Amino acid sequence: MHRMLHEPLPSTSNALLDYFLAALGGETYYPLGGNTGLPAGALESLDHNVVLAATPVSVRVFDEALLRSAEYRDTLLVRHGFYPETLDPVRVDVALRSTTGPILLPDLSLFRDLDGQLHLVPQHQDLFLTVGPDGIWVSLIAPFDRWTDRAAGLERAAADVVRACCKARAGQ
Repeated sequence: MHRMLHEPLPSTSNALLDYFLAALGGETYYPLGGNTGLPAGALESLDHNVVLAATPVSVRVFDEALLRSAEYRDTLLVRHGFYPETLDPVRVDVALRSTTGPILLPDLSLFRDLDGQLHLVPQHQDLFLTVGPDGIWVSLIAPFDRWTDRAAGLERAAADVVRACCKARAGQ
């Protein structure tokens, strides 16, 4: 995986971008140029037609920029605060391309299933997303059977995030 960055990002933002890039796979990710309104350091994957961005800003201030970006490609924004999954919850806002116009799915949580697949799940029954080598897939079917399975998957993803951010802070 080759990433071409043009602006330095907080180590936690880099760690979370790398987390998603690992799930997507692919060869090259380019900096998203221009004044998009998305956080600095946003990346574009031409292989998956996806834009990824991360920010320590934990409130939803990028909705309009997400919707503009989703006119051309699916866009994921990871809001992580300064201490992801230790003090600050990690939430992902996703804007999906659609023939009827962009669809915004805010406040999704990271979920890692037993097979290691990364999912984004809502707090209640809604659309579920899978992030993988084929890009982003939408489903009406949850990647878990019971709410206890949901909790376990959320815990696996949170532990992954904490490990990744600790390594990034330590410079590893």
